[in-house]
Formats: sequence, structure tokens, C-alpha cells
Amino acid sequence: MKLSVLVGICAIALFIMVGMASADPRYHIYGVYAVTGLDTCEPTPGMMEGNFTFMHNGSGSMSGFIRRFPNEILPFPVLSINADFDYTVDKEGRIKFDYSKGGGLEVVAVYDQSMTPINVPIMTLNAGPSHGVISPDHKMISISCGPPALLSIIGAPPEAPPMLCITSLVGMRIR
Repeated sequence: MKLSVLVGICAIALFIMVGMASADPRYHIYGVYAVTGLDTCEPTPGMMEGNFTFMHNGSGSMSGFIRRFPNEILPFPVLSINADFDYTVDKEGRIKFDYSKGGGLEVVAVYDQSMTPINVPIMTLNAGPSHGVISPDHKMISISCGPPALLSIIGAPPEAPPMLCITSLVGMRIR
């Protein structure tokens, strides 16, 4: 009888250890990170600030603003951006983003050149920043497009050229 109790305890301990190993918090991010940095998408660069929200299940969202110099192609000084994404994190803390399930990155013109609020959707891009790194203590984050990224406008005619973007953001956990 003592042997069956010992075997039962060992089996329970094994299941607990396997469960704890599969829920390793190093491979997940949870919380809201405030980020700021450069967005150099054509036709003019801008400063981006926003929040990335990460859930334990590998999904997340981002929202923020890009402030830029308006021009003839995009005459809006402030754009809002929003996207849902899935993410993975490897054991070194490298993050990869996937925007395919969320429908892309929505870009909305917040103000016109006279700084009058307009809130007009202007495009949806097929992706956003694609790479990142989280610090071992999960307090700091760096997010970028990696190498220059070619982003396509969803719903644009096939002859529409893609946008060339380089985004570099850094941030910290705020909650």
C-alpha cells in the first residue's frame, strides 16, 4: 500500500512539473507597453507613440499616433494607427508579430493641415512592425520592422506601389 501511495505522489508531481514547464512565463508577454520612436514610411518620416498590449494567449493589439510633416501625397499631420496581431516569443526574448488574422494595420487621418479634427480612414496596411525584443525582466521592449519592410495597401489596385518602411520603437511596461 505504501508503494502505491509513493507511485501516486510521484505521478502527481510529474504532471505538476510538466504543467509548470508548459506555462513558462518567459515565452509569453502580458501587459501594456508604452512605446515611442521613428516611423520612416514613405513618403515622409514621422514620430510614433502608442501602446502595445500583449495577452498570455499570444494575441495582442497596438494603437497610437504618428506625427509627421504633411505633403501632397498624405496631407495629414497626425495619423492614428490601430491593429490586432498574434505574436510569438522565443527563449531569448525575440518577438515576431503576425497581422494576418487581425485584418492589417488601420491608418486614420486625425487632423487636416489646418489641424481641424477629421477622423477619416485613409488606408489599411497588410502589416506593421514585425520584430521585437523583450528584456528578461519584461519591463523594457524594443519593436521594429526589422529590415526595411514593403507594406501593401489592402484593397489598393495591383499597380499601386508598396510603401517602404523602417520603424524603430522602444518602450516600457506601464501596466
